[in-house]
Amino acid sequence: MKLFNKIRFKMVEGKRFKNYLVYALGEIILVIIGILFALGINNWNQERQLRDDNRELQQKVLVQLEKDITAVSAFKENLEGLNQTYRKVLDLEYDKTQVNAGSLISTILFDVNTLSLDKHLINLIDNASLDESEASQKLIEINSMYKLYLKDIDDLEKIIYDKMTTNLAEIEKTQDWYAEFITDFVCRNDCISYLLKDKDHKARIASLRFLYISGYGNLIDNFQEDLQGTKSTLEGLIAD
Repeated sequence: MKLFNKIRFKMVEGKRFKNYLVYALGEIILVIIGILFALGINNWNQERQLRDDNRELQQKVLVQLEKDITAVSAFKENLEGLNQTYRKVLDLEYDKTQVNAGSLISTILFDVNTLSLDKHLINLIDNASLDESEASQKLIEINSMYKLYLKDIDDLEKIIYDKMTTNLAEIEKTQDWYAEFITDFVCRNDCISYLLKDKDHKARIASLRFLYISGYGNLIDNFQEDLQGTKSTLEGLIAD
């Protein structure tokens, strides 16, 4: 700065004002270039940090996808066990190895099997700043897919729950043994006969089975297929 000040002073002192203006303009340009260079470095650092954050997010999403695929697979096994219980009550062929006779009554009356997935993956993506990479755009698609499936699952679970409570309400209204059963969980011959043989009750159980197996089951099958396909696609994008 001392050197620049000396040059500036000599120019003014020697009345070389035009040269001084050129020099001053050069100084301004140098300052602007310096500012732009600093901004460029800052922007590059921000872009690099955003890219690194997105790569870390993509890995977290892959881990969560794997966990959810495992949870869906386990739920499908539970659902098939429930299907075999319903088949027994409906006098259809069933796999005895998947039916617990001791819990048969409680299963058809009280058990509401639901897929327990939290919204961890949705929260991860919702709270992230995404770059313009193809992998990050895929995360947006995954987020939308999760929200749609979880809403459909929640809606169907409410229908199943309402169907089960309606069945209990009908038993409460029409069966004398209900008070003893619901109080002490004692199911005597008339109770067993009704639950396993009454045609109206079996019709309601058939409807429940339809909701679980044809409705819930098909929805879960599609969800599992989409999860696996999405995971494979995201892995390919990250590898590229």
